[in-house]
Amino acid sequence: MTPARRPVLIVSNHAEIVGGGEVSLLTLLAGLDRARWDPSLVVPADGAVAAGARDLGIPAHVIPLPGLRRAGAAVCRSVAALRRLALDTGARLLHANGSRAMFYAGVAGRLLGRPVVWHVRVWRADRALDWLLVRLATRSIIISDAVRERFRRWPRAYRECSVVPNGLDLGAFVASRPTPAIRESLGLGPADRVVGCVGRMVEFKGQGHLLDAFATLRRSASGVRLLLVGDGPERPALEDRARRLGIAGEVQFVGHRRDVADLLTVMEVFVLPSLAEDFGRVLLEAMAMERPVVATGTGGVPEIVEDTVTGLLVPPADAVALARAVGALLADPARAHAMGRAGRRRVETCFNHHRHARLVEAVWTEVIGAPVERARS
Repeated sequence: MTPARRPVLIVSNHAEIVGGGEVSLLTLLAGLDRARWDPSLVVPADGAVAAGARDLGIPAHVIPLPGLRRAGAAVCRSVAALRRLALDTGARLLHANGSRAMFYAGVAGRLLGRPVVWHVRVWRADRALDWLLVRLATRSIIISDAVRERFRRWPRAYRECSVVPNGLDLGAFVASRPTPAIRESLGLGPADRVVGCVGRMVEFKGQGHLLDAFATLRRSASGVRLLLVGDGPERPALEDRARRLGIAGEVQFVGHRRDVADLLTVMEVFVLPSLAEDFGRVLLEAMAMERPVVATGTGGVPEIVEDTVTGLLVPPADAVALARAVGALLADPARAHAMGRAGRRRVETCFNHHRHARLVEAVWTEVIGAPVERARS
């Protein structure tokens, strides 16, 4: 006899894809075993996250999640709506993707006597809320040991949280065009060698240090170009920095792109120069495309990149070390190719979306079987 599917209500912080957290949430939804689970999604407004869920055949419900500082009665209305939806769907548990979602799911879960799982994706603490959220959560799922440090102040939450690294759907992350066509679209010549970076242009992503490193690198490596993919508030300052360094003609700012897999195929070396990183999902994408990686050994990055095996790790904010590492891989294509292949194997083994979903489902199964009192402690 086939067991009944267990309903679960998943609450998203955001309606739009504002970062890797929303991409990872949709990847989780795609990997769920639908023979065992019956997921429904809650979003604060209609948008890309709801559309992605509906494309997977998962119902998406809009319940506003107003900010908690001055929301007043709106907070109560949203908690009540979430409670009603959990009852209507028969949800056995609630799963919160982010802190604001955790507040609403946590209060609704407490009112219902249902367990709540908090999916924590950032190491930065919310000092106004964390003390409450750790008490509302039955269990926390964190994406890296680096993020686990957020709970150091609460020994029980720190001890009992489950580390589940993000996953990548390898079948969906493939190039859509032949590499020569991609190179031509970027205006690359046959002899151009491309070093690339993908990421939002904010200060902690460290692209400024990459520009400094590239200014050094180009003196010893001929025909090298730097491809910067992404956008953000730091872009004007970065473009100005490239001009001041005299490298503007060899640096391409291509903005936010949806064809990241295509762009990765033209990169001989992928660089992530972050000053801090919760996980580094883009590293999975680069490794999946068999790109050797040079990255700063900060936050969750060393949990993804095996130093000297799938890439090279350097200290953050060290442009000299960054230039040296990239130059070493450009000078040894055979080594770089071997690292790229090893990276692909590592993603296939450790970071595929099926494994990610099974680990999340294991937490759900355990939590559903736990006594309700545990959610209230």
